[in-house]
Amino acid sequence: MPFYIYAWIGSAVAGLFVITTKLTSKYSISNPWLFNFLLTIVTLIFTIPLAILNNAILPIGWVPIIVAAIFATLFNIFYIFANYSLDVSTFMPLFNFRSVFAILIGVSFFGEKVTGDKMIYVILIIIAGIFSSMDEKFKIKSFFKRSIAIGILTTFFLAINNAFAKQAMIHNSLWTTNLWIAVLNFFMLIPTIPLFKKELKNIKAQNILPVGVIGIFYTITGFAANKAYAGNLSVSSLIMNMPFSMIFAFLFSIFD
Repeated sequence: MPFYIYAWIGSAVAGLFVITTKLTSKYSISNPWLFNFLLTIVTLIFTIPLAILNNAILPIGWVPIIVAAIFATLFNIFYIFANYSLDVSTFMPLFNFRSVFAILIGVSFFGEKVTGDKMIYVILIIIAGIFSSMDEKFKIKSFFKRSIAIGILTTFFLAINNAFAKQAMIHNSLWTTNLWIAVLNFFMLIPTIPLFKKELKNIKAQNILPVGVIGIFYTITGFAANKAYAGNLSVSSLIMNMPFSMIFAFLFSIFD
């Protein structure tokens, strides 16, 4: 399939991921470190058999995969914390900044060309991002908050992760790339166990089930997105930020 089909699939499933993540963080798991670790384990469980069935092997060139895994870990951590502290209607528009970061990274590291239309789009995203994060009194200082900074850093880490995943897939298959990023992500989060180990004994099936659903959405989104980014980083990022996921997010925000 063309890369843009994968991008549309990733965008749609990402919207479902947003809704289930917000619901779980609000009603099921109160500790963000526990939530993040459980999601990582579930994602790894889904990834390993799929990768083996698709002949995943040891990667050729570890550097881009290690860097992608580092920023995948940072993205996961910051995403969960931003999800706990921001409303969906505020957080989701910030993901449009990913297009800005992706375009800049694509131009700087992969030689992708940027037309005048894209530059106008970048400027509009920055302006819209500021306005979408302002409070009901339209005070500009409401944009410069810690929670907003965490949200923007989340999109920045995701853009870097996508860029290095794209580089890793120059010499490795999609399944090899995703498998080893998931494995490294798990090991990088092991040091966070002391932050939630006391709560492990209280985990019940109703806590795990929604994380399992989120893990399915996360796995599908990751595979589809990386396949799309391998084709074209900047265009795929623009599609991933289309209203597909925003529609789901705003539907949920009505009940938030």
